Amino acid sequence: MTILVSDKQIRSQYSMSRCIEAVEEAFGAAGRDSFEVSERKVVAVEGGARLLSLTAASAELESLVAHVYSGAPAGHDKQRSPVNRRQKLYLVFDSATGACEAIIGGEYLSWLKTGAMGAVAIKHLSSPTAEDLAVLGSGRQARAALAGALEVRPFSRVRIWSRTRAHAAKMAEEFPQVPAIEISASAQEAVRGADVIVTATTSTTPILLGDWLSPGCHVNAIGAHYPDHRELDGEAVRRSTVVVDTHVAARAEKGELLLAVKEGLFTFDEVAGELGEIVAGKSGWSRSEEESTLFASCGSAIESLGAAWGVLAGMQEEDRFEF
Repeated sequence: MTILVSDKQIRSQYSMSRCIEAVEEAFGAAGRDSFEVSERKVVAVEGGARLLSLTAASAELESLVAHVYSGAPAGHDKQRSPVNRRQKLYLVFDSATGACEAIIGGEYLSWLKTGAMGAVAIKHLSSPTAEDLAVLGSGRQARAALAGALEVRPFSRVRIWSRTRAHAAKMAEEFPQVPAIEISASAQEAVRGADVIVTATTSTTPILLGDWLSPGCHVNAIGAHYPDHRELDGEAVRRSTVVVDTHVAARAEKGELLLAVKEGLFTFDEVAGELGEIVAGKSGWSRSEEESTLFASCGSAIESLGAAWGVLAGMQEEDRFEF
């Protein structure tokens, strides 16, 4: 039997904290070599919609997952679809039999797993005493990143910067549980003295410079991941111990690293490890007090599998609808 899990069920029954636990378990399994992952695949109709897919398999978690999402450019074919109608689905299969165990609505789950991935990186790469957080960006990813970060560190101060101040102010209103949340006039002002920094923008040019970083800070760079785009300059990469979600994706897509290589400020041999290796204790690296760290993420099927696996693991029997 295949279980159908709606987006509405995910919103009401699956918390960020539970998603973080599941995604952390998935990264640990990946670090123990209990994972096979395919990188992002894209097919498209000329002038029309495109389909993207990420797939992963884990013997340890006894699951295979396909994360599939589609969409067309905004305004495309207005007679049929006046808006950009993105569709996201997670398909979960039993690793022993190949049977489809679940079809999960993916809109909210994709938001949760973005925040969960960043939270796992903050938990394992930042100082345990971190209490000052800066978020550069105010879109959907930035909101997920802040929600996840608040689950793993007791941040007493949060600063948000966005090119559109009104967007940053609206985001701040959504987190009334933060005792001190501020809107910064500039990115430099936002990150001054921050223990943890999240960049979650679509910027093509640096919004965070290495000269602004405090010793011992941690950066989650989770925004645009194209070879010619960067949110951080080369100096920020040079100053940091770099961790990636997967080596393959980082070498193919992560502009911060690829452009720093071209500038002679970094080599991929300097990467401390994949996040899964850090979580599993397999990297041989441990953080020193004054060491600055950078999680250079492209997103991967690891957190997709973890998030979907966590949904099924936490469902009550009465909440399952089968066909």
